[in-house]
Amino acid sequence: MSARSCHTFLRQTGRLRCRRNAVSQRLYSDTASKKPSSHAQFYSEMIPGMVPIALLGSAVYLGLRLLQANLSQERFLDEARARIGELEREVEDLREKQIAVSTPVSGPVKKRGWLW
Repeated sequence: MSARSCHTFLRQTGRLRCRRNAVSQRLYSDTASKKPSSHAQFYSEMIPGMVPIALLGSAVYLGLRLLQANLSQERFLDEARARIGELEREVEDLREKQIAVSTPVSGPVKKRGWLW
């Protein structure tokens, strides 16, 4: 076999046979006979069980954050309404004082013309 035909045969079968080598060789490892490493086995057992827990934890966290944002907004609105009420009462008090001060004590005031 030529070098080119060896490579073609290699791609088709995964084995290399040339006249120089009478023994056939495998160029890829046989994964069926190997036992998976302890790390791979640990993660393959743990990750499928951890996915639902991670999803549930994320959902609970996002729900609590939404609730906190909602309660924070309600508290802000309550404080704003209380401040608006205080300011409205203050405006009413000032208007009453202005009306009390601006009422004339003496008789009616003469209106002047445009020039005098």
